[in-house]
Amino acid sequence: MMYAPSLLEPAGEELRLADVCGRGATEVAREARALLGERFSTVTFMYVLMRAFEVEYTAARDASRWHEFHGGPRALSDADLEKLLAPWLAR
Repeated sequence: MMYAPSLLEPAGEELRLADVCGRGATEVAREARALLGERFSTVTFMYVLMRAFEVEYTAARDASRWHEFHGGPRALSDADLEKLLAPWLAR
């Protein structure tokens, strides 16, 4: 299902304003999933990451393969997700 950006903006804004200092990417990802609720998908997760933290498209796409969201041989581990998103979450 597709969602208009206006329906996802509140989740992106809440995630951006959340206190992420000292929190890792796995906690941010879980919070994004909780904020999105039934609207959660890999695409909506990518969107809120890009809006909340200005994550580049390719990094957001790769983050959507985190093992808690996506199974399979290309799934990212917790450590991979932390390393991938560190440049944006450290800002």
